[in-house]
Amino acid sequence: MQRIELVLHPVRMRVVLAVGSRTLTTQQLADMLPDVSQTTLYRHINLLLDGGILKVVRESKVRGTIERELALVKGAGRIDFETSAALSPEQHEQIFTTFIATLLADFRRAQAQPQEGVPPAIYTQQRLYLTMGELQQLNQQMDALLAPYKDPSRQDSGENVQAWLFTGIVMGDEM
Repeated sequence: MQRIELVLHPVRMRVVLAVGSRTLTTQQLADMLPDVSQTTLYRHINLLLDGGILKVVRESKVRGTIERELALVKGAGRIDFETSAALSPEQHEQIFTTFIATLLADFRRAQAQPQEGVPPAIYTQQRLYLTMGELQQLNQQMDALLAPYKDPSRQDSGENVQAWLFTGIVMGDEM
């Protein structure tokens, strides 16, 4: 199975989005995806492991069983520009629908745990005028800009660092 086919499945995409730049145990993933049965979740995790999307970074014994801590293989959870350009409209819609459903679940989770003086989300939409080369360059620059903030160990720095989800969607706007 090709990587794109692995990621296109709704449950596997939710797993990839949930792991993001951090490591999670299989139990933490199960807690984050309560609507997915444990058997189904483990089957999809194993497919992602076999397909080189996820890797086991640590194993430990917990009450007689082996608990795996998982992380994304660097770059494996991302659909690059060339692959995205080659997708069919149906595949794009499947990805977008799953992405939005996951985004909505994250938003609901943020709303359910309000923090005084902190909004559950900040919204922005801006119209950009770019060539395809500039769009690719912007994507690379965004990755570079955000890279220093993706390290989960920053939360252990002693500063008041909180986890935030940054979501970007760039789509054509032919008016």
